[in-house]
Order: sequence, then C-alpha cells, then structure tokens
Amino acid sequence: MRTQEVLFNVLQQSWFYDVPEGRPDASPTPTVTVILNMTSDNVGTVEVATTGAVVLDTVNTTLTSSAAIGDQALALTSSTGMARRRSYLLSNVNGDTEWVEPMTVAAGGCGLRRPLINAYPAGSTLVGTRIAIGVNPAWVIDQSKISDVLATTWRTSRESSHEWGAGYAGYRLRWSYSFAGSPTIGVSYGDLVRYVAKNLITPIEVDTRIPGWIDRLPNDYRQDQGVSLIDDAFYAIKLDAIADDQVLRRIRNTEILHELTLYRANLMAVEANVMAGAASAAQLVEAQKLYTQRYDQLMREPKFQVDQIGDGSAGAANRLPIWRR
Repeated sequence: MRTQEVLFNVLQQSWFYDVPEGRPDASPTPTVTVILNMTSDNVGTVEVATTGAVVLDTVNTTLTSSAAIGDQALALTSSTGMARRRSYLLSNVNGDTEWVEPMTVAAGGCGLRRPLINAYPAGSTLVGTRIAIGVNPAWVIDQSKISDVLATTWRTSRESSHEWGAGYAGYRLRWSYSFAGSPTIGVSYGDLVRYVAKNLITPIEVDTRIPGWIDRLPNDYRQDQGVSLIDDAFYAIKLDAIADDQVLRRIRNTEILHELTLYRANLMAVEANVMAGAASAAQLVEAQKLYTQRYDQLMREPKFQVDQIGDGSAGAANRLPIWRR
C-alpha cells in the first residue's frame, strides 16, 4: 500500500487501510493508532490525528446472475459505494476468491479490468475490504505536523540528513482489527503535505512523444488508455529517486516530472509486453536506455534549484524544486 498523503488545512479527509486478508470483522470495532515515524518500532510519539470510529467499506453485495470464467462484467444486487480502480474481493460457495477491479460502475453492476479466473454462481459475494477513519480537524490545521517541517526539525536535532526524512513517510498508522475471528495488526504510512504529488501526464502526451504507445499497450491497460500504467510510472520514479538517495519532498519541478514520467511509462509498458512475449529483449534494453539517460540528465546532474526548506511554504517561494506537494 502506498504512502497516503493528507492535505494540510483541508477538513473532512480520511485515513484508510486496504485489508489484504479480506473483509474484516465488524466486531470488535477496528482501531488505529497514528505514530510519529521517527523510529522503526512502536515507541514513537502517538499523534492525535484521528477523529470518530473506524468504519468498514460499505460495499457488501451479491451477484444476481452467474459469471463464467473469462467474463469481464458482473450483475450485482447493488453497486452503491463502489469506486472505479479500487480492488474488491469476489468469492463463491466453493471457496474460490479473486480480487477484481471495476473500470465501469452502473446501477446494476460493474465492468472489470481483467477477465475472471474462476466461475461464480448467482449469490456469490463481492465485498470491499477498506477500513477508514476521519482525520482530526485540529491536527490537520497544525503547521508543525507537516511531514517536511518535522523532517527538517528531526534532521537538525540529529545533525544528520540521512536519519529521517529523505523520502520516508512522516507517520505510521497501526491498524488493529479482527479477520475470521482472529485478531491481527496492519500497518500503513502517511504524510501531511501542503500539496499532493500528482501525475499530470495524459496517455495522448506519452503517445505524442513515443508514437504508437497506446496501440502497443498490454491488454490489461487498454481500456483506460494506460492511465493506471502512467500512475504507476509516476510512483516508480519516486522509488527510483529514493533508491538514488534523492530527497523527494524537495523535487517539485513539473517539467522534470513530466519528462521522466513519459519515459518511465514507456519502459513499464515494454516490460509488461516482454513478459507476455509481445516485445523483444532488445526493445526493453532500448526503453531502459532512454529512461536512464533522461533520469541521469535531470536527477543525478540536476539543473534546477533545490528547496532547502522542503515544505512549499512562502519561505521557499524563491526556489524551484521538483515534487509537487
């Protein structure tokens, strides 16, 4: 699960966790503790960052007609609360289960990104597994809680720029819940930021730079023209930068992000096609070469100024760093 970004000074937001085992038990009520992520264990400062009780995803429905292997549509009793591109768990009476991702949602059902692997008779269940809790309105307006502010303070106190904050999440969320009668613990990570890091690239832009990219997309990505693949490419660039010891919160230049995302999306599409036998190893080498060349030019030998504050505040306004937050 990726680090969740909560916006500073914006009310009515929620923390969430997608339970991997399946739909958690409603009782006992799940709980969550938000911990300042300065240490690797559970002795960090507990933050008053939540409000209200943890709630379960409202999606808990059944199939009104059977679905065969290979189908990409489900007829449902209700699709209320269902969201596109979120994962839901489908189960039948034989114990078969699989995760499905709706690409279209209508009043009586949904269309899926991928064909079904198993067959599901009418009455099979489709459930959401997400648990969520509100963000404390008093906490979210506290400027001192912004992850970059905390990181700067922590590094200064430790006299080291590598102990914490070089791209790592500011907060750790410890979720306590029960599944099938057994208590368990889940962990997710979050940041309080001024601006959310967003992918700003459209499939047409990638196709303009790399003609034929949309036509060559792997099957699973054709329905949305590769939008989800581009989102994954944007996230992969962040991980590439972390691996390269870059301080991501200080990278804000959208032109650089735009350029790198174009080539990273192409690389990921070629990788998927090579794995499926639809592209050659030589094509993969060339795609990797193109991305690495641009990454080296723009990240390892940066030509842009770096925000020494890192929080996007007025004190940093005369700088031009890269991740938009």
